[in-house]
Amino acid sequence: MQSIVPERAHALDPFALSSVQVRHLCRQLRRNGAQPDVRIAFAGNVVFDPLAEFVETHLACHGMTSISHVASFGQPLQELLDPASALRGFDPGFLFLHFELEGLLPGLLERCDEHGEEDRLREVVEEVIGGIEPVVRTALRMTRASVLLTNFPGPERYDLGIADARSPFGQQELFARLNSALAARFRAEPRVQIVDLCRLTAWHGRSRALDRRMYYFAKIPWHESFLPLLADEIVRHVGAALGRVRKCLVVDLDNTLWGGVLGEDGPYGVRVGMGDPVAEAHFDLQRRILALKKRGILLAVCSKNNPADVEEIFRLRTDMPLRREDFACVEVGWDMKHQGLQRIAQALNIGLDSLVFLDDNPAEIELVRQALPEVQCVLVPEDPAQRPGCLDRVHGLERAVITTEDFHKTRQYQDNAARESARRQFTDLHGYLRSLDTRVELRPVCAQLLPRAHQLFTKTNQFNLTTRRYTAAELEAFAADASCRLLMARAQDRFGDLGWIGAILLRGIGEPQVVIDSFVLSCRAMGREIETALLNHVKQVCFGLESCRELLAEYRPTARNLPVKELYERQGFEVIDVLPNGGKRYRLQRQAGRPLPCDWVALEAQWI
Repeated sequence: MQSIVPERAHALDPFALSSVQVRHLCRQLRRNGAQPDVRIAFAGNVVFDPLAEFVETHLACHGMTSISHVASFGQPLQELLDPASALRGFDPGFLFLHFELEGLLPGLLERCDEHGEEDRLREVVEEVIGGIEPVVRTALRMTRASVLLTNFPGPERYDLGIADARSPFGQQELFARLNSALAARFRAEPRVQIVDLCRLTAWHGRSRALDRRMYYFAKIPWHESFLPLLADEIVRHVGAALGRVRKCLVVDLDNTLWGGVLGEDGPYGVRVGMGDPVAEAHFDLQRRILALKKRGILLAVCSKNNPADVEEIFRLRTDMPLRREDFACVEVGWDMKHQGLQRIAQALNIGLDSLVFLDDNPAEIELVRQALPEVQCVLVPEDPAQRPGCLDRVHGLERAVITTEDFHKTRQYQDNAARESARRQFTDLHGYLRSLDTRVELRPVCAQLLPRAHQLFTKTNQFNLTTRRYTAAELEAFAADASCRLLMARAQDRFGDLGWIGAILLRGIGEPQVVIDSFVLSCRAMGREIETALLNHVKQVCFGLESCRELLAEYRPTARNLPVKELYERQGFEVIDVLPNGGKRYRLQRQAGRPLPCDWVALEAQWI
């Protein structure tokens, strides 16, 4: 462990580290002094040491530097209300809130089951939520933090013992209602995530997760054996909130989606289905993969196989959970796997660092790792019973919130394939663009659209002029600021609805200079001059204000946003400064703010 340096922490498996190693590595990380990606605070009515060390270490193992702060014991509300408190001064990006029920409302369980009345149970639930809600609401109001709020795991054993399940108002019923009410109370709040402590302690074992000796002695509630699991869950929430996600799962076929080799066993000989333990394991794996599609994760196939055989099995084996239409891209042939993965990324217009690759062959996995280190590779376990859960530890497949666009993501990419097919029939680009009948709606962001706006700011790489990764709290503040306009764009054409595909942040409304702070557009909307239609409208409205004399903008180069390197030049802006990193600052004066030809996009907007 002494030879490990912080810069190589991302190569470690945090679950393989002992408690001593975690503390040692955490001390090294803290001495490193790197600029933190994550500022996380811990507050509640328990002592959080050494959870903070585990979280910092797990974040490092997932490529994120961090700094943590533990608030004063039992005083989260006081610290949040005090502008001079250490918690407020720390300015967390994430606030982990945990309340032990007995510490929150002493004697609550005894008061609840005194009479076993429905009204009393409802009162108790509201009393608990009422004790937590002011802290959460104050945190949202006084900080920019996303709140990670734990629910209640329930007791190790019920006071009524095995008879509790027969009581309509027993402790089992109480905790079920508590957790349901807690989730419902904050479901519409985009900056609150529920950390499912109930599920985690059940998985680990409640009696093993809790450390009564340390709780009585020092108010430390969790056993050290449980801390890696809890830290991992916290890091999942943090990564998803920051947009550190993978967009596409690419799967092998033989001995991965099914047992056996298609070319040898035939479509009815491969093992997937009911009545056979190996077949049932692969059936369950397919169901788990299909569930990822509901999160907005694209599915693709990369397999060394005969294309006709693959088409046949999807046509004949209608008993499989996965169908051919569930895959946004299929690469089947005899090329090397890394070549197929490159073609998939190109076809879907996403980066290689957006891919997760699942395969049963260790040699194939190693070749992909060497050729394409950006791709996250997962080796299928040898034991079929372990295969359905083989993707559970891939953090990039988590999502903080599921939007309408996520539900329709595969269909949108399939529509794009249809558009590309239609494009090949045209020799005139403008003729093709007019044939699409593109219609764009531009409107200010609202509470319902904030989660999608946050996705666009955190996940968009290619069409992102500045790559400013604003938090949900910052976007909320922009939306409420009269001097700003946070706009969302939705597009549709004759092939289908592309959904909410763009966001523009303007600052300085009412001032002589209006700044285009950020401009992001989903990759599936590129190539049809939607950006021209949007900027035409920005010019028209801003220069229609008596106060506005010029528009300012900026391009910050990254490895991924080269497609928009000269966007502002093409839109008539003049370069006023070239930065050492290749970035540029722009100005467009009122007299030069003419709209560019873009009559093939119909735009409807109301935002000033």
